[in-house]
Amino acid sequence: MVTRQEGLTKTYNRFHNPEENSADIQRLQELHQEMDEAVARAYGWTDLRLEHGFHETKQGVRFTISEAARREVLDRLLDLNHQRYAEEEAEGLHEKGAKKKAVTKKSAKGKSVISEAAPGGVKRQPELFATSDQKDLFED
Repeated sequence: MVTRQEGLTKTYNRFHNPEENSADIQRLQELHQEMDEAVARAYGWTDLRLEHGFHETKQGVRFTISEAARREVLDRLLDLNHQRYAEEEAEGLHEKGAKKKAVTKKSAKGKSVISEAAPGGVKRQPELFATSDQKDLFED
């Protein structure tokens, strides 16, 4: 992007262009493919064929996984979501009729931060990309 003096939009327009053959864009496509495959392995989905390439989508032609792979990923994520919910329900984390309470705390910089307390007094996990100022809100 720096070499070409292009922003994200122009870069990714080139990324999704099947006629683009520059080495840097091809490398970016390879990196996306490697990342997608690493995520699939992290889920234990070693049997899943992602079939990266240029595919027609609702947004037009895109360099992405195939439609069949996209549907399979969504199906597996939905199954996993149902499984996790059932596990939480078995642990009593989803009481019928229980409502979540909004909790307001002050951050280290004095800003008000709203988080939701889970039913049954279960502590929330810090957000994946929380700043160090925000992470202290999740600790005792």
